[in-house]
Amino acid sequence: MKTRAGKVLAIAVLFVAAPLAIGLARAAGDEARNSGNPQDDAAIRQVVAGFSNGWNTHDAHAMCSSLADDVQWVSWRGDVSHSRKQVEDDHATLFAGLYKNSHRTDAVKAIRYLTPELASVDNYWSMTGAKMRDGSDWPYRAGYVNFLMAKRDGRWVIIVSHTADFNAKAPDASH
Repeated sequence: MKTRAGKVLAIAVLFVAAPLAIGLARAAGDEARNSGNPQDDAAIRQVVAGFSNGWNTHDAHAMCSSLADDVQWVSWRGDVSHSRKQVEDDHATLFAGLYKNSHRTDAVKAIRYLTPELASVDNYWSMTGAKMRDGSDWPYRAGYVNFLMAKRDGRWVIIVSHTADFNAKAPDASH
């Protein structure tokens, strides 16, 4: 009986332990993929900080310095730009008008490494001091942006940006 009971117990442990071990191995693999080295994490956070600093000094060129030349940029309104120059020109216009008194705060919430040279970055932002297109005050805005970043020539750059505005207003029907 002891031998039979031992075999049953061993089989039972195997049926419990094997899935647990596989699950832990998968989790470890995901964790390795989701965490980069501290230098890459810091460099990615610096890209976002540089973007935010450029915004807050209303310097479109500085804001866009970490965008790839061929960036795909989707604004909160759904407008799509396909180059750093286009994003820079659009923001220079905004900084001269609707956003000239704006201040933006960015907070990176997660970095997920898809490969060692490709990362998805979740960033939450808030903004004060903006104007709406009709010229009225838009005192507070908040939203989310997902940056897809690539490490090119040893430097992290934004290659895709998708932005959402949590309190966006519908555009005027006349526009």
